[in-house]
Amino acid sequence: MKMSDNHIHQFRYRESGMGEEQLFTWTAATQELRLEEGTGEETTVLLSQRQQQELTRRLEKTGVIDWQPEYTTEWLILDGTYWEISWTGSEGDGSSQGSNTYPDGWELLRDWLYRQFEKEEFG
Repeated sequence: MKMSDNHIHQFRYRESGMGEEQLFTWTAATQELRLEEGTGEETTVLLSQRQQQELTRRLEKTGVIDWQPEYTTEWLILDGTYWEISWTGSEGDGSSQGSNTYPDGWELLRDWLYRQFEKEEFG
């Protein structure tokens, strides 16, 4: 199935490693992107139309719905990065996860999510 046939309407992306954990939740209908930190801190941003389009474009470009259910490595890495994403699309639900190994394009989505919550420094 191609991404153009299955548009993602909602997803949850969780990442943990080095003693920290973050959970991103996005819902297209409300345009809300929420970040929950492992510390209990929660921040929600309302995405602009341009941001919504950019997120949708990144989901399509990375081919999230075609990611394997699980990505693994043969190497033993202690306290590395574990990630998982689950989504709801027009053709149903899906998920993918990995530990210290990532699908092509993973960083395009991950880095964009983190950038939406960067605090601006004022001098």
